[in-house]
Amino acid sequence: MPAYVHVNLQVIDPVRQAALAPRFKAALEEAGGRILYFGRVAEVLEGDETPLPMAGVFEFPTLPQALAFYSSENYAPIKAERQKAQRARMFVVEVSP
Repeated sequence: MPAYVHVNLQVIDPVRQAALAPRFKAALEEAGGRILYFGRVAEVLEGDETPLPMAGVFEFPTLPQALAFYSSENYAPIKAERQKAQRARMFVVEVSP
C-alpha cells in the first residue's frame, strides 16, 4: 500500500534550503519516493492552529520504504541540514485497501 509523507514547514535559512533541495530530491528518488507537491499552503480550511506557510507531500510505494528512508544513513546528513534550514511538522500515512 502506498504511503504519503506530509510536511508543513517554514524556511528559516533560504540559502541552506536552496542548497539542500536537489540533494533531498535525489535521495528521495533513490529510495523509491517522489515529490507530489511542494509549495505554499493555499488556504486553511479548518482548525484553530495556523499552519506554517509551506507544505509538501511525498509518495512512497510502501510505509516500510518511507520509514526506511527517514531513518537511512543516506538521509541522515540531509535531515540534519533540513532541520537547520526549516521549522517543520512531519507525519506519514498509509493508504489501506
